[in-house]
Amino acid sequence: MWKRIEGKIKEGDIILSHNGTKHTADSLDMLLKNIKQKGLEVVPVSELIYKENYIINHQGTQIRNNK
Repeated sequence: MWKRIEGKIKEGDIILSHNGTKHTADSLDMLLKNIKQKGLEVVPVSELIYKENYIINHQGTQIRNNK
């Protein structure tokens, strides 16, 4: 898994992993370690969502709420 993303991963990327696959759980520790070694920060998606003055539309896009 790491070899597939190593040269492509950059700041701001979101990595989506399927939780029902055979090797994801086994690889997660190694993936997180390697991502951090590249100087990137790992955060949950919940930290990427703007909470104040934004709404999320039916397409999942965050839009500033001008109310």
